[in-house]
Amino acid sequence: MKTNWRMIGGCFLGALLLACCAVTVSASGVASAKAADAEATENVQKGLRAEDFAAQGIALGQEVTEDDLTDAFGKLLYSDEVTRWGVPMQRYLLKNHATVLVIQKTQRVAEIELEKEGAIGRDGIKYGATSYYIQNVYGKTKRVNLDGAACFIYTNPEHPHQRLICTVDHDESSLIGMRWTALPLTEDEAGGWTELIDEDADDTPKEIVMGQTVIDISALPKDGDDVPQLGGLTK
Repeated sequence: MKTNWRMIGGCFLGALLLACCAVTVSASGVASAKAADAEATENVQKGLRAEDFAAQGIALGQEVTEDDLTDAFGKLLYSDEVTRWGVPMQRYLLKNHATVLVIQKTQRVAEIELEKEGAIGRDGIKYGATSYYIQNVYGKTKRVNLDGAACFIYTNPEHPHQRLICTVDHDESSLIGMRWTALPLTEDEAGGWTELIDEDADDTPKEIVMGQTVIDISALPKDGDDVPQLGGLTK
């Protein structure tokens, strides 16, 4: 059988042309995305703001009801009890890819997590936003690895235990989820967490981390009182 080199050459050139077109389109798409980001950031107030530590109107530390959560995030899909750092919490899974942790004792919000299309922040921050745009809105910070995920972590300057975590795709660096949390991120961090607190508040990191409650000590002996002795009944 005679080889048709002309046909083979034509096919090769065709494939090469298609590959070049694909690269051009991809490069054009990246350039367009960056240009759109640059234009969008001209109309935003850059840097962290108080509202950045709330999601859909629900803020960390806010006392909430189930109705508050469904109004903000959509229909309740599931609810169960969980424990975080020794503290009993109610976990709510809601329609728009939202998960909210509420401290059972205080009914205050300890964490909000929004994933996929539900991930929405300020000034156009949403699912698929580029790392470039995220940092132009919230500020530049180093990308870190948290539990295997690539993240940009922002700390509330007024409440150091509150963080906003933007999780991005490892390859494309585009936004895939957002988490607002007042919980420690690591065990090491939990160890020093109590140094940042107001001990009189129920929703402080100490309350969250240690699971501490107010203990009634009114019945305990005071200075000058007879000290109870061990050994059982005596005459």
